[in-house]
Amino acid sequence: MKRSYLFLIFLLASISVMLFNNIFFGDKSYEVRNQLQIENEIQLKKNEELKKENEILEFEIKNAKNSDDHIENYARENLNLSYPNEEFITFEEIKELENEKK
Repeated sequence: MKRSYLFLIFLLASISVMLFNNIFFGDKSYEVRNQLQIENEIQLKKNEELKKENEILEFEIKNAKNSDDHIENYARENLNLSYPNEEFITFEEIKELENEKK
């Protein structure tokens, strides 16, 4: 009788050790879970940035379809295009002066 109790206790203890080993050190451990949560948060932030960029692109596409002025402004500002007898002047911001003012 005592042997069966000892065997049962040994069996339950070994199963408990195996379960704790899997929980803390296995493929589905807490460390892996926490790492996946961090990766998920990073991916969610990237997705939000992409959504914002998509909204901007959709706005530009809608404006380009509806307005010729938008196309002309885009060509002038981003592609540096101008008419043959026209000079196009751009101003570059100097960040060093801004840093010195602060």
